[in-house]
Amino acid sequence: MTARRRLALVGVGSMGANHARVIAESDRTDLAVIVDPDHARVAPLAQRVGCEYSRDIEAAARCDAAVIATPTQLHAEQALQLLSQGRPLLVEKPLAATLSESAAIIDAARRLALPLMCGFVERFNPAVTTVLSLLEEDPLHVVGLRHSPMTPRSTLSVVFDLLIHEIDLALRYISGHGVASVCAVTSDAGRGAVTEVSDCVLGFDSGALATLSASRAGQRKVRTHLVSTATALYEIDLLRQDVTVYRHLAHEQVEGSAMYRAETAVDVPFVRHRGEPLALQLEHFLDLLDGDGDIDVERNGILPAHEVAARVEEASTAPVLVGAAS
Repeated sequence: MTARRRLALVGVGSMGANHARVIAESDRTDLAVIVDPDHARVAPLAQRVGCEYSRDIEAAARCDAAVIATPTQLHAEQALQLLSQGRPLLVEKPLAATLSESAAIIDAARRLALPLMCGFVERFNPAVTTVLSLLEEDPLHVVGLRHSPMTPRSTLSVVFDLLIHEIDLALRYISGHGVASVCAVTSDAGRGAVTEVSDCVLGFDSGALATLSASRAGQRKVRTHLVSTATALYEIDLLRQDVTVYRHLAHEQVEGSAMYRAETAVDVPFVRHRGEPLALQLEHFLDLLDGDGDIDVERNGILPAHEVAARVEEASTAPVLVGAAS
């Protein structure tokens, strides 16, 4: 039996506290230490989960591996330091504050042959994995909505905070095809300091489109995907973790009337719920540590969504102004 892994958690903000919980609950790990400079915040959590805490990231280097959930601007320095000390990492998304920093982290992990994961937790949503297993033909169109109520805590653009999840999943639904074009618009929703709303259309070299929308200016959480192929529509609720499949069978004009009759088959496939996606993500990370996964495939799957997210931000700076003075 593989020995329990001693994990360090670096950062205990909103996501860090969730990581602490799933690490502490796993029967494959011991949460050895939490690293965070805020004593008042970290001490009660460390006591609750029964681990040590420290302000010094060197404490994480003494563990088998680490989860980094600090503010994004700290990711690169912390990740590169821990990788240089031989520690496999699970880093919350985005991997780093810039594309070049993200590439540097990935290159370091590759050079040192160390497992590296990025926190694309929706990859482990059972509704998503169910649809990926059901797809029998290339999608023609993907629609992704990720809307949330406004929160004062985020200073990160909604593109890299929320939309990057939709981008990552669109790349998985429309796998094997590159993104050929990006159109995007953004809004600060009246806040001024940071992008709160972003809509984009990705054009793939197969001709498929992905229409993606992320917002932190909503009134409730919305996590919905529509994946359309030539023969089926997959409707995915990521919050309820369920899937409905629609297949249009026939339609005909009603004789002597402006009405028509349509026939659609509706199927609700079984979704196997194996646990919370965040816990499943941790399990996959532990599998990589145990040599039960392909660390090269995992590393290579990190940067593409970051690259497209960067193109979305670039595209949003050059809109076509309608009715503007010439």
